[in-house]
Amino acid sequence: MTDHKRWYLQGEDLKDLNPQKARDLIIKCFFEAQKETFKRAKQKFGKSSDDTDVSQRIISVVKLTFQQINADFDQPTKESLLKVIERLAAMSASWGTPEDIIEHHKKQIQRVLSQLS
Repeated sequence: MTDHKRWYLQGEDLKDLNPQKARDLIIKCFFEAQKETFKRAKQKFGKSSDDTDVSQRIISVVKLTFQQINADFDQPTKESLLKVIERLAAMSASWGTPEDIIEHHKKQIQRVLSQLS
C-alpha cells in the first residue's frame, strides 16, 4: 500500500498569486501526493530515489502534461491549469491513488485557481 500524503493550501500560498505561481503550487501539491508512488516505482526496478530525483520527475510529468494539452508550461493560463489538474488526476487514478486523495488535492488546487482572474 502506498502512503499518500495530503497537501494543504496555506494562506501565504495565495499571496501575490499569478498563473506561474499557481502552476508551481500544482507541482508542489502533486509532489506531496505522489512522491511515495514515484519512489516505490523506482524501487521496483532496484533503483533508489530521493526527494530531489522525485521532484525532477514530477516536474517532467507536469511539463509533459502541458505539452499534451498544447499549452505553454512557462506561460500558463487559468484554463490550461484546469486542464492540467484534470489530466494529473486521471493519471493518479491510473496509478492506484485512492479517490479521496485525488479529490482532496483537486479541491486544494481549485481553491488556488478560483483566486486567478
